[in-house]
Amino acid sequence: MSTFNKEYDGLADAIITNAIVMPAVELKEGEGFPPYFYTDSSAWDTGAQFTFISPRVVEALGLTTYREGDIMGIGGDQTAKTYMVHVGLPNGYLTHDVEVYCSDIDDYDMLIGMDIITLTDFCITNKDKKTKFAFRTPSEGGIDL
Repeated sequence: MSTFNKEYDGLADAIITNAIVMPAVELKEGEGFPPYFYTDSSAWDTGAQFTFISPRVVEALGLTTYREGDIMGIGGDQTAKTYMVHVGLPNGYLTHDVEVYCSDIDDYDMLIGMDIITLTDFCITNKDKKTKFAFRTPSEGGIDL
């Protein structure tokens, strides 16, 4: 079990953490990590069903398209390429074989959606006008902030 906590000085406009993205290759004990992309700009979005990465991540890792899929967003329906990746969360937990969509996601390298969030115990509180965020993997129930 591993927990990650983050506290903001005031009310947060967005929950932003670091993360690692790497190609979804077989990880073998005793072998080094495959190439990876480290970012400090991963936004956690409970309104997104899926996880998204920016074209910058795709280009940096030289990812190969897995398939194309339809997505619906604020701008309407569109078709986007998907990629198979492993995602390393800031608590050290590695999610394997995540199908992510590629899209321009403004100021972020990754938008972590509910496909990953639901693997965790996820908690946000705004007590005393300070945002506190925590998640734990694997899921075990409530989190004490």
